[in-house]
Amino acid sequence: MSETLVQALLYSMLAVVAALAGGLIAIYRPPGPQMESNVQHFAAGVVFAAVAAELLPDIHSRAPSVVVVGFTIGVATMLGIHQLSKYIEKRGIGGKVAGASSLLITVSIDMLIDGVLIGVTFLTEAATGILIAVALAIEILFLGVAGVIALPSGMAALKKLAVPVGFSGLLLTGVITGVLVFDGVTGVAIAVVLSFGSAALLYLVTEELLVKAQTVPETPTSTTLFFAGFLLIFLLDMVH
Repeated sequence: MSETLVQALLYSMLAVVAALAGGLIAIYRPPGPQMESNVQHFAAGVVFAAVAAELLPDIHSRAPSVVVVGFTIGVATMLGIHQLSKYIEKRGIGGKVAGASSLLITVSIDMLIDGVLIGVTFLTEAATGILIAVALAIEILFLGVAGVIALPSGMAALKKLAVPVGFSGLLLTGVITGVLVFDGVTGVAIAVVLSFGSAALLYLVTEELLVKAQTVPETPTSTTLFFAGFLLIFLLDMVH
């Protein structure tokens, strides 16, 4: 096992712990709507800063056509995932968890994409990989909560906990895939992956985290937490 893969998996364990912690919180102390909105705002600021501070500068010097291709594929993929999940939810596929299938499918695929992104960023620069892993760990804490809350209330705790465990497994699978597949790859392929990942994360912020956060009235606290999350990651990037 390469040193890069070991390092990427080690820092990815932050996200694994966050997913499990989120699942346990949702089972035993589920947050109220306002607290959930606050967490969503904070996570959105964190992910937005990670994209702005680390991913976008890495692709800024690339050929515009390559960046456009990566962003186009990323947006098209996320929109396709959204439509697929809505179709499955409308058809009632999944039995008792049919109502949660849209969210679970979207998050599961997002976990895989996030894992690949972590792996690729560790290949390009370890410092970037560490920051992305930390930012995504905060995002995944919320997603662990959201995935469990979406399940039927009468479901057994162990079955509910299987959701964040599954998210963690997909994330680690993505990390391993990203490192093994793209190890030694440079140039256009890496630029496309980073552009794809940037688009996917920006979609997550604008169409998932912030949209869901608006289900309760906006407050000065939630708005402040968005900027606090952004500033936290931005400052970590400056002092790293």
